[in-house]
Amino acid sequence: MADLKFYKKNLNLATVDEICKALSDTLIETNYTYEFFVNWTKVTRNRDTFKYELALLKSLKNCSNPSSDFRDLLKKYPEVIKIIPILLACRDGLIKVLNSIEAELQYKTFDFSKKEYDPKEIENIVKFTEKTGLLDMLCQIESATDYLLGVEVGLDTNARKNRSGLFLEKMATEILNELSTRNSELVFIEQKTFGYVEDKYHVKIPPTLRDRKFDYSVINKGEGTNIEVNFYSGTGSKPSEIISSYINRGEVLSSAGWKFIWLTDGVGWKKMQRPLHVGVENIDYVINANLLRKGLLEKIII
Repeated sequence: MADLKFYKKNLNLATVDEICKALSDTLIETNYTYEFFVNWTKVTRNRDTFKYELALLKSLKNCSNPSSDFRDLLKKYPEVIKIIPILLACRDGLIKVLNSIEAELQYKTFDFSKKEYDPKEIENIVKFTEKTGLLDMLCQIESATDYLLGVEVGLDTNARKNRSGLFLEKMATEILNELSTRNSELVFIEQKTFGYVEDKYHVKIPPTLRDRKFDYSVINKGEGTNIEVNFYSGTGSKPSEIISSYINRGEVLSSAGWKFIWLTDGVGWKKMQRPLHVGVENIDYVINANLLRKGLLEKIII
């Protein structure tokens, strides 16, 4: 349940409605930092992993008989095969394709992770590359290297969701670092399991959480605090599921003498007032970036 005495003492907020309004009125409008868009270090590293194979594919540029030339290339340099999925924006080395929908569904599996291939397997891979349109593209593009860079940039957009809360985590890390510097008995741990905390710091944890990972755990004078961080720029069903799991975690942790803090932000909450209300009402401490900057994290922990 919301620690209303804490909110009243530190923010002069007496009800759950007042807390929700204070949170909603100070939400961050966007999580787009300059690092949000593309992780160029990862993208270029992934591209350069295949620089040798990409160089071999240059021989296909403007070739007169693509299938024959590609078949000969794969026979001589079968290591080129492993790059085919990534050129199709797929990281799976084993791909199953729906080969026929007539009468009954038929599937065909292609393995791009082997070191050696017999002639039949190479023929199947050539046909796969033809049917997906990749072979024709490889014969037209000026640079397979630049093409792969574009593919990697596209794939990296999938990681934006993972980067969405990074600036909140960065803020929390900086504050916890500063707190631990000023308080020698305070230790914070990132991205571990509760079992790790119990084994290393001998702090009691509920057995049901032993294998669960956390964003942060803080140990201060033998007492534990769990902090979970996320950001929502849009709406959906996931926030409600997250809130339900956090309510349960908070209750379980409380039974072992732990505190639970939910650090969340994002304009998505403006359209999800009901789930936010449920979270604030049932979780001891819910704060956003604004309250984090005002020192609420320290006041809860210390």
